[in-house]
Amino acid sequence: MGGTARILGETTRISVEHVVVASKRPYQQVIDALEARLGPVVNWDAILDQLMDAKVSWEQFTQECEAHIGPSGLTLFYKVGHSPYLSVLGKSSRAIQYTIGNPVLASHMTRHTPEVALYAPFKLVVYQDEEGKTFVAYDNFASLLAPYQNEEITRTAQEVQQKLAALVVEAIGE
Repeated sequence: MGGTARILGETTRISVEHVVVASKRPYQQVIDALEARLGPVVNWDAILDQLMDAKVSWEQFTQECEAHIGPSGLTLFYKVGHSPYLSVLGKSSRAIQYTIGNPVLASHMTRHTPEVALYAPFKLVVYQDEEGKTFVAYDNFASLLAPYQNEEITRTAQEVQQKLAALVVEAIGE
């Protein structure tokens, strides 16, 4: 039972703008600034399950979500440290991948096209190279969603992209 899987359905090629920003700040300062703007880590699955069980209104849903959103207008869903893997490989570089977003804004998009959930929440990585220089890398959120050609999705994706860009500027100290 070998071979390759057969792809069923439609395949679309998309073009994505990839952004890498260098920081003059040390790695840990960028991490600290980023995490401070994302707000405290919460169990989003539990919060959302509780809201759904309570059959809250859209206004109550929005209010509860916004209470857990950081000052950037975004929140942290998951954080994956890659530094231990790099260390095992003998590298002095460090990296952390963040899955971030905003459940309210994601809902604005996925109600039109549930497939948008492939990209929301989105990922960003902060890494330090072998020379000790710190970078933040991410894919431009609006470019990821451009192929959907939906006015509301595009508008919301641009809003998220603006929040993301502002977050990165704050984190790198520019």
